[in-house]
Amino acid sequence: MQYLTGQYAQLLGDYRKEQEKLPEPAQAEVLLLAANSERQLGHPKAAEELYRQIMAKFPDREEAKDAAYQRLINVYNSDPSALLTEVEQFLATNPTGERADQAKLLKAEALYKQQNYTDAASIYSELRASELSSKLRAESAYKLGLCYVQTKNIPQIIEAFTYYVQTFPDNPQVPAVLAQRALAYEEDKNYNAALVDLNTILGKYPGAHEREAALQLKALILGQQENTKTMVETFRQLLKEFPKSSVAAQAQYYIGKAAFEAKDYKTAMTALNAARQLNKEQYYNLASLRLILCQFYLKDRAALTKEVNSFMAQSRNGGMNVPPEVLEWLGIEYYKEKNYEAAEKYLSALGKIDNRGSIKPDFLFYLGDAATKLKNLPESEEAFGKYLQVAKDPAGKAKVLLALGAVKIGVHKPDDAQKIAEEIMTLQPEGRVNAEARLLAGDVQLERGNFDDAGKAFMGVALLYDDPAITPRALDKASSAYQRAGKTTEADRLARELHERYPNYAGG
Repeated sequence: MQYLTGQYAQLLGDYRKEQEKLPEPAQAEVLLLAANSERQLGHPKAAEELYRQIMAKFPDREEAKDAAYQRLINVYNSDPSALLTEVEQFLATNPTGERADQAKLLKAEALYKQQNYTDAASIYSELRASELSSKLRAESAYKLGLCYVQTKNIPQIIEAFTYYVQTFPDNPQVPAVLAQRALAYEEDKNYNAALVDLNTILGKYPGAHEREAALQLKALILGQQENTKTMVETFRQLLKEFPKSSVAAQAQYYIGKAAFEAKDYKTAMTALNAARQLNKEQYYNLASLRLILCQFYLKDRAALTKEVNSFMAQSRNGGMNVPPEVLEWLGIEYYKEKNYEAAEKYLSALGKIDNRGSIKPDFLFYLGDAATKLKNLPESEEAFGKYLQVAKDPAGKAKVLLALGAVKIGVHKPDDAQKIAEEIMTLQPEGRVNAEARLLAGDVQLERGNFDDAGKAFMGVALLYDDPAITPRALDKASSAYQRAGKTTEADRLARELHERYPNYAGG
């Protein structure tokens, strides 16, 4: 009774007190109980000594045969590497069929523990036709399937677990077996068969430990089959039944992704935000990009700005993963409001993206102009230069050349500005743009310190054009240039002409 109730230490204490008084017929049985108790208490050396004592003193007794097998369990627990040899020696003694099969099972377990799954599988497979108890045969059949799981042998996994379900249909391990077979079917892209197993777990075994994983795999398979509606329902069921699930972030992400694709942006935003909060490492980027697009499609600029700023701050490469159309929209929106700092931020990030899809190069003009307004002349110079490399529209190209020419003056590169002025005059031989190019040529002479030549250039424009957007500027620039050239009489005359012809001109 003491052994059966787990009172191993008490049994050993009584044995040590009474061992000298035990009648000979009872000695082998009590000695075996003592040896097993030592093993159960984790005393392998003491157990080994007692097992050998039984085998030596009572070789013809049934207890000796039992001791030989129990000793194998002791070796398995204490020194698995020695077990394989011990089992072979045990089998050489021609034990009974059940004992031999139990020893083989121990050998298979040792091989499994050593990760020798191929040899272990061979023994587990052989034990299908064994004399083991139903419980041990079921355990062996399950381990056979696990060996094939480890070796990734999909057909054998399916065969092994199918055998298990057919042979041990009432075993409590059936839900685990069905879960493993469903994974194999899913790996084999046999999605319908996998769903049958998963639905069996969910319907027939509602309290199974595998329920949470079954709901997850079912939802993912439904996603693979593009059955979005049922996928979302299944993930919602998982979250309802297992609110603290380790895969809650994944469930929220796919719910959000499905809502996003259905253009239900408000539902999508709630789920996507939950996903990245639950698992930032895995879902921050994926969820954030869709959140950004949700706010973009809703044209919620304030929320979009906040989201993009946060994403750019968190991202290693700044804004290069932000969808180009979002950066373009934000940049131009802020440019229109004369918020050049914000415009430059988003358009500059857009400029660093190699594959901008269908985004036209026009944004480079806005970037260059915003940078000019912020006195960030190197960036404006670069932006205008990039635009000109790809621009095909002559009018647009001339407009940007004018802006670039002004920048070249600002960075004290008059020779570059001169070439630009000449190129514009070739592109636009007449009209307002031509006039602007001539004004730029005058600015080149100013930059070079040739004030008299500058005055002549500006005066030429004033004589050629009668345009309220051009002429007063030309007169003003000519007056200023002649003033700097020391020709005050001419300068004063032009100043009076400017005032008389354009009394409301305020400069610029």
